[in-house]
Order: sequence, then structure tokens, then C-alpha cells
Amino acid sequence: MDNNQLKSKLLCLVAMFVLAIVSVGNANAQFTIGIKVAGNASNYMQLTNLKFGIEGGVFMRLGDRFFFQPEVNYSFKRSSVNDQSSEYSSNSILKQHFIAVPILLGYHFINKENFKFRLTLGPRFDFKVRDNVEGSDWHSNVVQWGGQIGVGIDVWRFAFDFNYCIAADNFRNNKQGTSQTNQMNVFILSLGFKFIK
Repeated sequence: MDNNQLKSKLLCLVAMFVLAIVSVGNANAQFTIGIKVAGNASNYMQLTNLKFGIEGGVFMRLGDRFFFQPEVNYSFKRSSVNDQSSEYSSNSILKQHFIAVPILLGYHFINKENFKFRLTLGPRFDFKVRDNVEGSDWHSNVVQWGGQIGVGIDVWRFAFDFNYCIAADNFRNNKQGTSQTNQMNVFILSLGFKFIK
């Protein structure tokens, strides 16, 4: 990651935090914290032949009608390899483990005490813990970054969410000294439970 990319990401984070502070700056802002478990389906470059994985972690919401929602999740994703080089087998399966950090802003279209309907949107940063491409010398980048958009409902203390994430990932082959950038598509269906609602 070069300095310009790092600066762009830091500026994006600062902008999100500023918007979050503005949106929840009233004294009566609601605070929510909870845990979530999810199933994901992902693949590179295409929306077919999706492979399934899991993730889970903690989330926080701060705000009322407009809210700020950061999360920290452990994410395991599986994808079929879609490589442009002749050495990269199209049958290879990529297994990736990440610490995922979505930084979301949201809006409650319905905001009742025991029922809410919302939209969330924001950047997502996945920090690689480890990866493995079966039968290949290729490895993915340390940070996978992109955006996330989703809809969700809350019923009492339960939170149901459906999210779509799109991210850029750079692959490198240390033996050949080559690299390529691919687009990751991820669909996430999650169930959360709010300890504080």
C-alpha cells in the first residue's frame, strides 16, 4: 500500500467519524451494543459459483434516526479462484481469515421501540490474518478494502441484516514476482442480539 492510498483511507475514516459525530451529536442519542453471527457467500469477479463462509463479532450503534455503527468481526471467506495467468488453476479454492471492520452510517426508516427498519452504508476494511490457495503459490493482500451497503430490521433485541460488500484485493505470486487486482463480492446474512437496546 503506497502513501497516497494510505492517506485516502485515513481521510475516509476521518470523514466518517466527523459525519457520525454530527449525526449523533444530540444529548439524547441512543446507545446499542450487541453480538452477531453471520453466514457469507463470496467470490472474485463474478456473482455466480459463490462459496460459503462464516463470521461473527460485536457491533455498536450510537444515534437515533441517524446512527453510527462500527463493528469488529472475525470473517472466514471461501472463494473460487478466477486468475488471469496460465499457472493459476481455475479449480483452486481460496480460504481467507480476516478481522473485518465495517464503519457504517445508517438511517432508521421505521424507529419504534421494539421494531426498526434501517439502511446502512460505509467503508469496510478487512485485515488479513491468514490465507491459503490450494495448489497455488499466490497470496492475497494484507488489507482488503471496499464498501458495504445493507438493510436490516430489529425485533425486540434481535437484529437481522442483509449486506452486500464489494472490495479490491491484490494477489501476488512470490515465485514469479507478478501480481493482479481482483474484485471481491460478498453477501452477508446475519443475526444479532442487543445486550443494550
